[in-house]
Amino acid sequence: METFYDDFSTHTRKRRRRCAQQSAAEAAKEVLDFWTRARIPTIAETSVRRKITGLFDEWKILSKSKNNSGVTPAEKQKTFQESLPDLLDIAHSDALTLMTIPEDKEFLLAQREKGRRSSMAGLDKKLKESVCRRESSLSRSRQQTPKGEEMVELESSSSESSSPANTANTSTSSSDAGVASPPKRLRTRGTKSVLSPDRTGVSSRQALRIVAATASSLGHDPQELVLNPESIRQARAKYRSTLAKDIKETFSPLTPLTVHWDGKILPQDDGTRAERLAILVTGEGVEKLLGVPKLHSGTGDAAATAVFEALEDWGVQERVVAMCFDTTSANTGAINGACTILQQKIGRPLVSLACRHHVHELVLEKAFSTCLGSSSGPEITIFSRFKDYWSYINQSAINPPTNEDLPETLVSKRDDLIQALQRFSSFATEIYVLRWFESTVPSYAPANDLGFAKDILQYHDESIRKACFTTLSRHFWYLSEDLIGLSLFDSRLPVSDKQAIVQAILYDEGAEEPAKRINLPSSQVPAATLPSFATKNSLRLFEALDIKTDFLSANPRKWQEEESYVEACRRIEGLRVVNDTAERGVALIQSFNLRLTKDEEQRQFLLQVVEAHRHQQPGTSKASLPRPSRPQ
Repeated sequence: METFYDDFSTHTRKRRRRCAQQSAAEAAKEVLDFWTRARIPTIAETSVRRKITGLFDEWKILSKSKNNSGVTPAEKQKTFQESLPDLLDIAHSDALTLMTIPEDKEFLLAQREKGRRSSMAGLDKKLKESVCRRESSLSRSRQQTPKGEEMVELESSSSESSSPANTANTSTSSSDAGVASPPKRLRTRGTKSVLSPDRTGVSSRQALRIVAATASSLGHDPQELVLNPESIRQARAKYRSTLAKDIKETFSPLTPLTVHWDGKILPQDDGTRAERLAILVTGEGVEKLLGVPKLHSGTGDAAATAVFEALEDWGVQERVVAMCFDTTSANTGAINGACTILQQKIGRPLVSLACRHHVHELVLEKAFSTCLGSSSGPEITIFSRFKDYWSYINQSAINPPTNEDLPETLVSKRDDLIQALQRFSSFATEIYVLRWFESTVPSYAPANDLGFAKDILQYHDESIRKACFTTLSRHFWYLSEDLIGLSLFDSRLPVSDKQAIVQAILYDEGAEEPAKRINLPSSQVPAATLPSFATKNSLRLFEALDIKTDFLSANPRKWQEEESYVEACRRIEGLRVVNDTAERGVALIQSFNLRLTKDEEQRQFLLQVVEAHRHQQPGTSKASLPRPSRPQ
């Protein structure tokens, strides 16, 4: 019997305790509702429940001691009764700092005074209607947002108006213990697609400051935004991954492609240095970065393997018909060169488009070293200094000093340098500059190379003539049987030459294995003509680029009327015969090599995102800024 009584008493006490806790929870919700309507940041709901439960426990203790005759219990009961009209203060410890509306601050201070000289009316119907409208609008926005699109999310509160009469305040500093969040119906998820921080190299912490400053300048309170560097970093990483994978999945060009690559030794995160290879493809209306992987060595085999793996990874190896490269030994070696090995891996020959800028730079470098001597460093010092000071020179009013303006000692000691610079400048202006500016046009390549060789051999400076022709003669790529067909699309070429080239293409047998670059001695250059290099092998270019040859049977004067010729011209113009594309890829990895992330996969995603953003927003003018989509 005693055991049953004890169990029953325990059960009764527990039940009473549960009822008290439930009542405290309900009271806490009602109290919080009033504080929220008053726009005062509060402590957490659990802390409010503990305060109410504490008052209840204090009341029970005082109730048990009310029959005691002591003076102290009576004083405690009186003090407790007098404190009941006072404010049950559940404001956040930094409430006055977090609050932005002066009237709300005054109301809280007045409530904390004895007698609580201020009071609040009932439910704000206007605010309630505003919240309902906002919830309905947010519901429609969520339904219209495309699924699967990853966004950087910043949690913020919405308001119908900025006036104190109908603006709901939110609690902030969620990282502090005991901070209550306002009702979830007042909070929204703002979603904004953010690519600019990656393109501009802005870190997540810097992005946080920029967002806060921008919000403040637009009239919003940054304290009402939930901003966190780690959340921004994770969201950016997730967005990069999603966008980069989407870019790869949707990249399916139908035009023949040229693959470009170029290497650069760059520092790594651990302080060492490694070579990276920028790999891109181009075609008619196409330019795409595939990746910038690290190479375990700088050999041709390593480069060819990286290029082939990138093509396979993107699924475009079957579309690649040509390769553009710098004419280094690592690329052009007959056995271990990257070009040779890449063609072996792909399983078919590719059109070799040696970078014409690189070839012309070699010729210019030879002319410079002939005039001023070789440089022992990787860069020509005088050019570097001139480049550094170029921005300080008034280019609109250049008045070079005369001998009379210079001290006699300088004039006498540097006569040799002046003469050398004059020799070099004469060669550059008389012969080189025109060929350089026209080097990017594919159809000009054969005629320009032959004309360049003839101009060099006729140049009056013998030492420059011999040195430059020796260098150029190693790079007659565009006079080969495979590429001489480009000249058919050269608008400067006489009709008679085009007719002769067509005749050679249709009837002259070529070599069984034609050389990628021809050997043309200086003695044969003066009498050489473009038709003399054409054979039946020249049709390989048209086959590789999927160009119809119907126009070859027509008179060259009427080629512009042939649809096949017009299509062929468009295809030829889409070729890139300079490797500037790969150099842009190198510049991109140089800009982002050790920035924003140390994860290699994220680094590759970052390059894809930045490239995409550059295409979407190529400039900084107002016209180039993206426009928001209008609702239908």
